[in-house]
Amino acid sequence: MNYHFFVGNDNGNSEHDLIVDGKLIQQPNVNCTVDELPWSEEQAPESFIKNLQEQLVVTVDSPAARPGMYYIGKFALESGELLDNLQIGIDLKSDMDLPIVNTLAQIAAVAVQKAYEEEKKVPVSIDLEVDMATALPVTQHTDETSAKFEKRFTSGTHHVTVHLGTHRVAVKIVFPFTKVVPEATPVIFTLQKDADGNWREGDIFKEFAETYEMGAKFSGTYFKDKRILHVDIGDGSTEYPITDGNKFLRQFVHGSHHGVGYAIEEALDEFNRLIHLPDSPRQFFSDVIKNPKHKYHARALKTLKRPLESQVRQIVQNVKKQLTKARNEIDLICVYGGGSILMRSMLYAHLEELCSEREMQLLYIPSEYAVKLNAMGLDAFVRGKIYEVLKNKAVQPA
Repeated sequence: MNYHFFVGNDNGNSEHDLIVDGKLIQQPNVNCTVDELPWSEEQAPESFIKNLQEQLVVTVDSPAARPGMYYIGKFALESGELLDNLQIGIDLKSDMDLPIVNTLAQIAAVAVQKAYEEEKKVPVSIDLEVDMATALPVTQHTDETSAKFEKRFTSGTHHVTVHLGTHRVAVKIVFPFTKVVPEATPVIFTLQKDADGNWREGDIFKEFAETYEMGAKFSGTYFKDKRILHVDIGDGSTEYPITDGNKFLRQFVHGSHHGVGYAIEEALDEFNRLIHLPDSPRQFFSDVIKNPKHKYHARALKTLKRPLESQVRQIVQNVKKQLTKARNEIDLICVYGGGSILMRSMLYAHLEELCSEREMQLLYIPSEYAVKLNAMGLDAFVRGKIYEVLKNKAVQPA
């Protein structure tokens, strides 16, 4: 089997959101190294296909990462094994094995699902060629780090064995070209166009259009010439890039080590004490927060309130700093990212006040889009003309 995939890959500190061949995958961005398969009894390999992302076990042999067998994402989180995750504020993504291993695993899993869907049988091997756009935090993104991160994907062939019970599927992945951009900047593509390349419309803009009385026919064409201050709130960092139309303004690169992850780390000891656990990982707390039906949800929220307020105050200060630097020459502030959902009840009012006193608009992205906006932007970028031009230039040097 031979396939070619487009991949928009947002390797977040807490969550891995990627669009592989048009399919959105959202998983905790963790893995763990193991010595043996978790299954001993014979299970039909077909039974793994549908929920493969939830029970993903791979063996990776790649020039870019330590070889070994890994549990990936949700399966790793629920395994009780020692987890590898991105240390917020410490790890440089371009140096880490985790984003490489998890990216290869998720791409391989989608390939196995696609082959099964088309052939109605479990494949033995798959050859995969991948065009990918991914991102680094604006504070970590330099020509050097982006080239290094790109090279980890593009130099050599990656061999991934996907384990369907005791059955193995060999997936060979090559990346002829990969582009690493600063995080938050691909979002400008998502705000303007949908996946089919038409001007974006719909509920993503509903609140914004109502607030500023834009009328029912509002579309993404509105953003094509706007100067936007992005506030991309993640787990371990918040990025504050400024874009002008489709241009990323290098002189305003700014990011800060603030985000939900810091509030969670501060709340974690108290939370563990309340639920009588000696310790639990940050991602477990995140899952409890996201699930209102979880028996510990109320306790998690209670311990998170004060640390979260402190993070919100810091983010507002950083927004003010960027506005000062840009002499308030900003048309609108656009807020998104996983952290924006939890912070909304506290942050919205602060930013709304800022915007009205400085004559700007506030686009606070609704929760159902907030997390996947970067992945959607990267997917639009990898399929677009700019990527094609960059790829042709790289593949045929002058």
